[in-house]
Amino acid sequence: MSFPIQLYVHVPFCEKKCHYCDFASWELPAVQQRRWTEIILKEIAVRAPLAQGRPVDTVFFGGGTPSLLATEFLERILAEIRSLYDLSRLREMSIECNPSSLKKEKLDLYHRLGFTRMSIGIQSFHADELIRLGRVHTPQAARLALETLAADGRFQFSGDLIFGVPGQTEKSFLASLEILIALGPDHVSFYGLTIEDGTEFARQQASGVLIMPEDGIYNVMYTAGVAMLRRHGYHRYEVSNFCKPGKPSLHNQGYWNGVEYLAFGPGAHSLYAGKRTVSPRSFEGYLDWGVGGFAPAACTEEILSADNLVSEAVLLGLRQSDGVHLGRLREMGFTLPEDVLGKWEKVGMLSRDGGAIRLIDEGWLFLDEIGSDLLARGKAAPVEVFR
Repeated sequence: MSFPIQLYVHVPFCEKKCHYCDFASWELPAVQQRRWTEIILKEIAVRAPLAQGRPVDTVFFGGGTPSLLATEFLERILAEIRSLYDLSRLREMSIECNPSSLKKEKLDLYHRLGFTRMSIGIQSFHADELIRLGRVHTPQAARLALETLAADGRFQFSGDLIFGVPGQTEKSFLASLEILIALGPDHVSFYGLTIEDGTEFARQQASGVLIMPEDGIYNVMYTAGVAMLRRHGYHRYEVSNFCKPGKPSLHNQGYWNGVEYLAFGPGAHSLYAGKRTVSPRSFEGYLDWGVGGFAPAACTEEILSADNLVSEAVLLGLRQSDGVHLGRLREMGFTLPEDVLGKWEKVGMLSRDGGAIRLIDEGWLFLDEIGSDLLARGKAAPVEVFR
């Protein structure tokens, strides 16, 4: 039986570069969409043999702002994917959208093309916070987009928020979250703001204009947000992701669980055959790569060692409510001594049941510290110490 594979299409176009964004995305004239489409169609074809006829489990169009892509080009890309990959067992097809570019006619198009899920970048329902983040939509546009999706009823949909924005308070963040919940998404994601190199926020921080909140404020906002979502029936299945029963992001779960995937577009990351590859990141560099025949040497490549695989299994497993399955670690030749697990159990941050370890309560706030400790003190040899 063939194991499934996932596909990701990176659409690098946006109306305006957000101040926090370090993705490969650009404010480019519409004419560039045609150039990009011609190259990505070739890349989709060139990489098809890597799938080896395996069924595709999920497809995700991310960006950038995929909802800005012209209908003609979106149709051509999906037609190429359907002609070259096995979508007979497809469980989910998602597209990221900005509120300002999501219209009723777009929903009709996406349904016709087979999309089942929308991911909407809201970030805040406060005008001053949206301006600070460099977003182009208004709170009213965000409400309208979500109301349109809820009334349409043909798609699962998710709303994203950001917390820890300079000048934001716990009250204002929770007010945004409350508005989002009231609009009825199947899924909610919220992320603490981080400053990435090369972004507008990084430049503002370096010049002293941007002052970030203290860590304690992050923890307060996160904990309060989790509690609010729990009260409204949302399950935390990953540290930053919450869903109604049975409605997680299957594509993202695949990433966290080590499912292999092929990704197309500038700066896109792929994982297959024990290695991770990254395509040329710049727009012109990606186009030149395609014109030159997609030479593998132009990509960044990392061969995943046994240590890499163990590290990802622990750190990505801890991010999820399902936790880290100890049997899987033993199969990888890695064990966690009793005293290491007991240390975090005693302080009420880790639990063991069903052959897995899981974060609980305040443990979610110390995910990185706990994960690093487990990896540092674990043993790369099978030792039966588990109960």
